[in-house]
Amino acid sequence: MTANDSQNRLGVSHILWGFDLSSFDRFKVFLDEAAGIGYEGIVCFDTTVMPWLDRADEFKAALKQRGLDLVGVILKPGLDYKGTDRLARFIAEAGGEFMILSGRCGTEEEWEIVIPALERHAAIAKRHGVKTVYHHHTGWIAETMEQTERLLADTDPEIMDAMLDCGHATKDFVGHSAAEYFRRNHERIHYVEFKDWRPETDLNTEVGRGQCDWPAVAQVLREFDYRGWIVVEQNFTTRTPKEAASESYHFIRDYLGFGGASE
Repeated sequence: MTANDSQNRLGVSHILWGFDLSSFDRFKVFLDEAAGIGYEGIVCFDTTVMPWLDRADEFKAALKQRGLDLVGVILKPGLDYKGTDRLARFIAEAGGEFMILSGRCGTEEEWEIVIPALERHAAIAKRHGVKTVYHHHTGWIAETMEQTERLLADTDPEIMDAMLDCGHATKDFVGHSAAEYFRRNHERIHYVEFKDWRPETDLNTEVGRGQCDWPAVAQVLREFDYRGWIVVEQNFTTRTPKEAASESYHFIRDYLGFGGASE
């Protein structure tokens, strides 16, 4: 066990509770359970916040009532830039920090078309004071570490930041590791997702049960004094979402030492 780093706050994505929580009854269950576990922030998919886009104050109040903050919203990038403007405005008004670009947006052969489109989304977010990070991911235009670093080299650091997804790095960065990627690109990485992976359960794996080298990740985050959000995501569970998300939370807090003082 390591002394806890209180400068890192722990958040959680709602995907364990469902991809689309636009129904308030379902969203409320997620908020109550996330807060009850001890998480301090949430990440939502764009589908979930659609009913709230013109009610950011109400959305923020629902979170604050439970001691939660909005970390950011995941946007599947397309060509609806007006929609991006509306979403970025909502994120800012709701107190969020990040717009996370994540989705199939083209092939490597279409690189010269896709990269300017991604940058346009990022530029729109910046006008609202919202940071944009690109999510490296299986099947996306940047899947491998080489592709992801190419994307970083080809995008403007003034408008586009990077993130580390530990699960996808473990799965997709063949011959490399999550810790190596952070070490090489820490100046661009402002958002870290703690996700785990193993062949038997894919990305439906609680943090600490997969093949990610968590002590190495913890070491490199401390080495470079990472002070941002750490957000837990797990794609699916055969347990209850609360049970799975609680196990990941306690592994991160009690074993890795992130997220405030242990009880």
